Amino acid sequence: MAAPKELMSEITGDASSKLKKADTVLKNSLPTAEAISQERSQGVREGVSTFNKDGLKKTETADKTVLPTVDDIGKEKQEVALKESISSFDVKTLKHSETEEKNPLPDPETVQCEKRENEFRKSIEGFPKAGLKKTEVEEKNTLPSKETIQLEKQSS
Repeated sequence: MAAPKELMSEITGDASSKLKKADTVLKNSLPTAEAISQERSQGVREGVSTFNKDGLKKTETADKTVLPTVDDIGKEKQEVALKESISSFDVKTLKHSETEEKNPLPDPETVQCEKRENEFRKSIEGFPKAGLKKTEVEEKNTLPSKETIQLEKQSS
């Protein structure tokens, strides 16, 4: 959408003659040195020291500190005692011990049995197949005779 020609001429032209004069005001939220000295001289401290405490209400303060339970204290004591016993352990009280290395080898009978089994497998794998004779398979299906058929018919 195109802007109207009048609006474009106002934007691009000299529009400073139509602007109004404005005064800038600087706002400072920090107190000045005068205000600070004035507060000191007004006797704020005197007002605090002469304050009437009778107008205040009595309140109870609740101590919300969680104390450890008997179990927690017992566990902590046990941990401390354990750490002390470890740190003060005397190595001289240990006895010397000899370690024996045990190598559980199978008994000789099991070794012999395994050897025989391995030899048997090798003999089967290394069997010379060339020495075998070629055979032909004949399937024979014998049919019943006429007499057997007649007997079966009579029995049923």
